[in-house]
Amino acid sequence: MGNDEKDDLLSLLLKSNMKELQKNQDSNAGMTTEDVIEECKLFYFAGQETTANLLTWSMIMLSMHQNWQERAREEVLKFFGKNHSAIFVLRF
Repeated sequence: MGNDEKDDLLSLLLKSNMKELQKNQDSNAGMTTEDVIEECKLFYFAGQETTANLLTWSMIMLSMHQNWQERAREEVLKFFGKNHSAIFVLRF
């Protein structure tokens, strides 16, 4: 029943489930707790894989196009300054 002001994945799933249960008046119409947990896991792992693929592809493209790499390095240096941890990441 929680707070309706949150817009995170779990809140949206629970809110949708409550609407479905109220609409159908059937306890079997909505998702079980296990279904909600599995949906959250699915989004979490899919998001991780997608992010990893994006980072890998970005590194490949930057290694293939030295001018893009130089422009990216300049932009990061402009944003972070001479922070040594940021510079370390840029030297791949």
